[in-house]
Amino acid sequence: MTTGGPIVGREDEFEAAYTEKFRSLVDSHGLFVRYERDRAALDIGLHLTRRDGTQSRVTRTRIWFQLKGLHKETLPRSDFEREREVTVPVRLDHLKFWFAAPEPIYLAVYVEAADLFVVEDVRDIVDRQWGEEFLAPHTFRDEQNTVAVKVNTSAVLTPALLALMRRHQSMRIDGPFFRGRALGHRLDPLRCILNRMEPEIFVQLIQRLLEAHDYRPSNSVDPKLLFPETESADEHIVLTRGVLFNTLEWVPWLTTEWGIGKGTDFRIEGRPEFVQGPTAVCIHGNPISFVDKGSLERFAQLLLDNEVGNLLVFANTDDARYFGSFFGGLRGTGVRCTPQLIGDIGFSLLTATSVYMEFREAVSWRITNYLWNNREDGE
Repeated sequence: MTTGGPIVGREDEFEAAYTEKFRSLVDSHGLFVRYERDRAALDIGLHLTRRDGTQSRVTRTRIWFQLKGLHKETLPRSDFEREREVTVPVRLDHLKFWFAAPEPIYLAVYVEAADLFVVEDVRDIVDRQWGEEFLAPHTFRDEQNTVAVKVNTSAVLTPALLALMRRHQSMRIDGPFFRGRALGHRLDPLRCILNRMEPEIFVQLIQRLLEAHDYRPSNSVDPKLLFPETESADEHIVLTRGVLFNTLEWVPWLTTEWGIGKGTDFRIEGRPEFVQGPTAVCIHGNPISFVDKGSLERFAQLLLDNEVGNLLVFANTDDARYFGSFFGGLRGTGVRCTPQLIGDIGFSLLTATSVYMEFREAVSWRITNYLWNNREDGE
């Protein structure tokens, strides 16, 4: 006579099958992370890797997945192909936990009828369904325990989609803040000065800063209009005209107080400079030549004829004469220009965290000062 043992139900078998299928699909894209005890309501973690020749290198990106499954009886293939979304019930407290998590969490739904997974970032789902009111106290009934979560049927798990997940970055926000902003580093944006960079790196960094502020160039301009006697390729000059959709702000380091007086922590911050709107941009990666007043006046008139009143200049130098050649040469022309030399660019870089994280291994600092945390420990 045999005694009855624990029953492995149909749902257990279904979950085990689609979990293994999911693991096999993502196995080549990272290293698995899993809790010894499942108390965080997360099924699978993946520390993403990147191919480097014949090897894989571990990236700085870690993501998590919560798996759900839909039987073919629940969602036939014909219905799946017709619908734009699949719907699964999720515990509300779990969804709130995933939404506020410091690392990206994806909801992955296995559709048995189509033998595929559809996956979406929980934050994208929540933003689409509830927006900013999701965490507000009156969005859901007090007694409500579950919500219907909708995942786009177009978000099919593929190698290309997994590769896109490397864009995620985790950022520590437990350090000191700058004006209430979590920067992800401890450097003081007002009081750090970069070393001169390799010209190619300088040009790339400035272009990324401009992209981060949604600069949209409409025309490339011949650098010889400003520097007629030089070869722009040798000096790595990029000259464009376009529109800066987001405000670019910086604080000139020379106008900022660095020391601390006796008996006080107060220090004067420099007056911010800012530009937005129609703008010409000059990036000078290897400044050797100086601009002359005649060239500047002709260029200023060209800009004004095209209804451009700003000129942004970024120069990979700390030579004050370079600053003066633009600032003084454009005075009275109607074109506004406060050149940024290498000492001024640290502010823009350190307050654009995504750009800083991208270039932090390519730059070095001539002067570094650190922010300190004045908050008391505890909750």
